Amino acid sequence: MQQVIVMLILAGAIIYAAWWGYERIRKSDDPCEGCTGCQLKEMKDKAKECEKRKKSCCCTKK
Repeated sequence: MQQVIVMLILAGAIIYAAWWGYERIRKSDDPCEGCTGCQLKEMKDKAKECEKRKKSCCCTKK
């Protein structure tokens, strides 16, 4: 019974590590990945939001 539990824990750890690696590779082209935030990231997020809404009012400079 202990071996089954250990095998399940190990399988879960391996699956998690593979998923984590996949996410890192998939998001490797994003220079702001993992960043807590700065002006550049805020501007990038705002631009993404504008693209989603397709409104010119939020993207215009004042």
